[in-house]
Amino acid sequence: MISAVGPICLFLWAKCQISMKCKVFSEWISPEAVTNGQVTEKASNSRMSILELSGEHVFLLGGVSEKSCETFLLLMEGEISFSIRGERVAVLAPAYIDFILVSNRWSDIKTNAAFKGRLILSDKIFFKKTIGNIRFNFSEVIYWYAQKPFVSFGDEESKRMILLTDLLIDIINKPDHHFCEEIQKDFLQTLLLDLWNIVFKLYKTGSGSERYVWADMLGRFLHLVRTHCREYHEVKWYAEQLCVSPDVLSTRLRKFYGKNASQLIEEELLLDAKGCLLDPEKSVQDVAELLNFSDQSAFCKFFRRCCGVSPGAYRKNECIEKE
Repeated sequence: MISAVGPICLFLWAKCQISMKCKVFSEWISPEAVTNGQVTEKASNSRMSILELSGEHVFLLGGVSEKSCETFLLLMEGEISFSIRGERVAVLAPAYIDFILVSNRWSDIKTNAAFKGRLILSDKIFFKKTIGNIRFNFSEVIYWYAQKPFVSFGDEESKRMILLTDLLIDIINKPDHHFCEEIQKDFLQTLLLDLWNIVFKLYKTGSGSERYVWADMLGRFLHLVRTHCREYHEVKWYAEQLCVSPDVLSTRLRKFYGKNASQLIEEELLLDAKGCLLDPEKSVQDVAELLNFSDQSAFCKFFRRCCGVSPGAYRKNECIEKE
């Protein structure tokens, strides 16, 4: 009975690893890029995968819908462009692009002939364990960074980021190392903290002890909004999760970000609505139900108030612009 445990565990680990890689390829990488040899697997296990990508048309153009893992890109050479929050953005190397914070809003991802980058993917549970005790360190600026989650590097910063991913690759490729998971977690933490050191130079706000008292709570609020804005539209629900009053929550948010809780919830809900309306298979009624409005009329009133046009007019205008 004991002798069977090893083979069974090995089989389950291998199945989990294969499943993760299959999802990565189906969600992110174009079949043509694989066929053309533009994708090299640098390292992979049940917790993380690191792929080296190069050349044009590497990514699926349709964009990212439901993600099975946390994903970010170290851009080493060339250029990548994409649509995010209704804006077309081009990023030149060297840079870091974070696909974690704005799920369901990346589309039309394109790379040029000189493009070379490392796509780093982490299992969601492993990633949450990794950032659990360092989340507080960057919650203060998470709102600002989430608007445009990419940052350019200097040459020295780029070399350090490449070195850290090299260390990750090395430990991932040593599955027999007794402390593989712990070291992998430490290297990923170091990479993320190095990144956030750069981000803080761009977005750092607030000062004194008050910042430390409220920063993590406000970061948790923003995470809750991005995760639950479809189900919960009222400030009261979010305040209850954070054990503060709606008025206090809105006051603090306004002080840190210039917007109250209701405005931030509506902002996120509107972005979600816009993304859903661009799906030709969803009717306006479908979108209203998906976003948990009482009926189509309530959704249309919300959308017109926030966007200035009806959902139907927005969809029509967007389709014309893309033609």
